[in-house]
Amino acid sequence: TLWNRCPSTGWFWKISSDPRHETAETAHTAGMKITTLACCILLIGYGLGACIFALTGFNVLLFLCAGNAIVYRALLSLAGVAALWLVFWLIAFRPTKFLS
Repeated sequence: TLWNRCPSTGWFWKISSDPRHETAETAHTAGMKITTLACCILLIGYGLGACIFALTGFNVLLFLCAGNAIVYRALLSLAGVAALWLVFWLIAFRPTKFLS
């Protein structure tokens, strides 16, 4: 493991000398991005379906499930999991901390 020092602040950060570490970190970061984007797209889709249901009374999700209550409830629970993932992502990575 190598250490690098910032000339302006004097802080140290670790630089890995192992190329496997960089590959694993890149894969982890890419996986997190893909999962977060998938969860966002899923929740946007559920939101649009909820808007259609609120305005017209037509339940798009139940229609797509062909009236099967088990599949309908499974997809609704998937929305809960996606929302929990996004809450975790917002707490863990704080994407808005640099916004002023």
